[in-house]
Amino acid sequence: MLIPRQTSARRTRLCLLVGALIIGGVVFHQLRYLFDFIFAGKLSDSIEVLDSCSRQSPGLKPSNDPPSHQHATVPGIPNKVHQIWKTSNISTYAAGASCDSWKNVYEPLNYTVKLWPEAEIVELIASKYSWLLPTYLSYPYNIQRADIARLVVVHSEGGMYMDLDVRPRSVENTQCLQNRGLDGVFASTGGTRGLSNHFLMAEQGSAFLEFVLREAVRRAPASRLILLPYIQVFWSTGPMMLTSTFLHYAKTNPAAASRVAVLTETYGKTIMGHMPGRSWHSWDGQLLNMIGDVFSPHNKKLWMPLVMPVLSISIAASVIVGVLVYLRRRCVYEAVKLH
Repeated sequence: MLIPRQTSARRTRLCLLVGALIIGGVVFHQLRYLFDFIFAGKLSDSIEVLDSCSRQSPGLKPSNDPPSHQHATVPGIPNKVHQIWKTSNISTYAAGASCDSWKNVYEPLNYTVKLWPEAEIVELIASKYSWLLPTYLSYPYNIQRADIARLVVVHSEGGMYMDLDVRPRSVENTQCLQNRGLDGVFASTGGTRGLSNHFLMAEQGSAFLEFVLREAVRRAPASRLILLPYIQVFWSTGPMMLTSTFLHYAKTNPAAASRVAVLTETYGKTIMGHMPGRSWHSWDGQLLNMIGDVFSPHNKKLWMPLVMPVLSISIAASVIVGVLVYLRRRCVYEAVKLH
């Protein structure tokens, strides 16, 4: 049976239209995970940005009470340093772990420096954060569990967390931050566009960290629908989640949010040095960093949050064009067979 050429052409157009709608829907669904970060308010409008440190926090009024009583009313960040790794054997960390550096500098000053192996972190979550354990165990990527683990250990015991590729610098600046009466302090990313989690410090039982952990549980099911691993990690447990959650926290708890601060990149460098290892990056993260290293090695942190959606759209557009070409050829082939 012969099918009129007009019918065949209509069928081809219909195939292309249906294919474009399906793929366009998938692409839009992926990109919408970036919207709460791209279109969020300016972080510096909602958070205290620290480019120096004085022990009297702007949020604390001077008191005429005796010093001992005044100190008792201002919780401090404990003298504890936390790091995490898969096991107690850090020789498997490729970049050279900084544990000994922190011990050499801080243990003589009456700090506890602790390396948490994953087994102890799971035990801690099971005993004190049972509501978090199913989410923690369900993550497909180790870096997601590492992101959550650092928040858990600091929330549980208070103190400081830093990645194994972060090394100590000024003790004086660190101690000043500990005694500013802040609930939490974070390193920055993208200038001060976002909160980073490679270095953070907080009080024991930090209200903000618990808010973040609850948000991580809420995001976990939806994050599994994100196709690009880099965005999935950043949106579910990484800096994108941390930043978006703080902006929401500032709207719902403005008084509590006033006790959270972010370090400028320059001031942060006086406290610690960071040589990111990128060991967790999948193909998409490696591609982003390769582009950054070639075209803008010194300013990559400034444009990375902006280039992610652009690159995602470019990849998606290429996929759409490729699939549409395939569908067109397939429809034409089927039409020819029916002739």
